Amino acid sequence: MGLKLRYNLFYSTSEAVYDAFASFYGRRGSKLQAVDNVGSSLTYHREINFHREHNGWAVVNLDGGWEWKVRREAQLFVSQSLCCAGFLIFVYDGDYWGYEFFDRGEAMDHFVQDTSGEPIGFPGEDCRGNPSVIAEHLPFLRAEDVAPYLVQKPDWPIPESMNVPVRPGDEFSRFDECAVLDFVRMLGVPVELAFSIVRLKAPLFRSVVLE
Repeated sequence: MGLKLRYNLFYSTSEAVYDAFASFYGRRGSKLQAVDNVGSSLTYHREINFHREHNGWAVVNLDGGWEWKVRREAQLFVSQSLCCAGFLIFVYDGDYWGYEFFDRGEAMDHFVQDTSGEPIGFPGEDCRGNPSVIAEHLPFLRAEDVAPYLVQKPDWPIPESMNVPVRPGDEFSRFDECAVLDFVRMLGVPVELAFSIVRLKAPLFRSVVLE
């Protein structure tokens, strides 16, 4: 299905995350303009959707523009302002997924599943992922639960023994284009795949476009 996905996860509240985003863009001369008709054809690819916190996570479903520099500056500003940890989690056109993990405004760890070229968005970074860093900063997670997801794709052909669900109960195989959904569920973020559309189960808090 060529999944494209880009989430920010913040271990904070939706109200605080929204206010910090508004502060960041306000300093740049922009504002978060509320969307009245969420998902309309006029705004769908420009919307930034803030969801209610669930299991401690406030999730921001970023727009489809795939801009990397300013969006990452925004996430670090939010993290620093709220003294919280978080992730940028993405899927690149169904080919592979990756993350940037940060805490208190500092990028701490990176993972990119694909190893065939320069890691998208993270040039020069070690993108093998370090589960111990995540567990250190998010004590409710165990490194041994995170580690099995951080397996990079080997050269073709991929051994069948590797391309299996990571843990019992996972919906997808390790290198399936939707495997990232099992990873975010492990973190505690409820998501579902319905009619080839990924949906966050946490209710929508606010939907905006940048003006």
